[in-house]
Amino acid sequence: MITHTAAALGDFVTTIEQMREAWRLPTHKEIWFRGEDAKYLSTRLRPKLYRPTPGRPLLPALDLLQIENDLYDEFERSASQLSDVKPQDDWEWEWYFLMQHHGVPSRLLDWTDGSLIALHFAVTSRSSEATTDAIVYCLNPYWLLKFLDWEPDRQDAKDRWKSWLKLHKSNYSKSDWERLYLPASRSTNKKWPPPKTPLLWDSPHLERRVAAQRSRFMIFGTDPEWLSKLAEDQKGNRKDPIQGVVIRSDATDKVRSQLRDAGVTESVIYPDLDGLGRCRDRQILYQGKC
Repeated sequence: MITHTAAALGDFVTTIEQMREAWRLPTHKEIWFRGEDAKYLSTRLRPKLYRPTPGRPLLPALDLLQIENDLYDEFERSASQLSDVKPQDDWEWEWYFLMQHHGVPSRLLDWTDGSLIALHFAVTSRSSEATTDAIVYCLNPYWLLKFLDWEPDRQDAKDRWKSWLKLHKSNYSKSDWERLYLPASRSTNKKWPPPKTPLLWDSPHLERRVAAQRSRFMIFGTDPEWLSKLAEDQKGNRKDPIQGVVIRSDATDKVRSQLRDAGVTESVIYPDLDGLGRCRDRQILYQGKC
């Protein structure tokens, strides 16, 4: 994976512009971004479910899938009375995205098509004494979609789905094979685990928070390291489709201040009372600015 360094907001924006030119992406096509702390480098580009508890080994994928399924069922059972959105009978996917956005561990990896939003996530939660760098991962999703189309695992999943359709009366079609990625209690075929490869997904913006963060999602399969291994394999590629922009720890405060001046604050990223509260909290932490 190619990495760049940015010491200021202007450097970051220029780097993204150069990346777009190298990928030959027209302006109407989106780049996906994800902000992380470099302290998670050993588990980079993994969803929360696939990051082990500190001091403990990661459980086998099938065990984690069962845990995720139990969490999904409990969230769906309890959340409808707490949510302003009105659930529908066919809300399998929507519950999955909502539980991810409210902190429940899942196979969903959050991305955004807003570079400054990802930069905000990378630097805002860090303390001034942080010794590790922040990093914004940048993904060319169009390259990845083509790559996944040629993956044998993807074709195998589609073939399994076709076999299931032949054996069962169903209103589903061949294009509904993506249901294999749902938690087991909602997947049409409960005997088969999801594919190894991930699935890129544009979720409906059901909540203001999801819309404000310009959310995009990647649904992982059964291989926690699939994306990080791909990033490593592509590091010799001149047009590396997964690149990183590193913000050094000693530049964090400067970049954070520049983001606030650009209007990227907690109350923008979280357009609710929690976000407003976080913004006021940072007025104290950062001496008058949220």
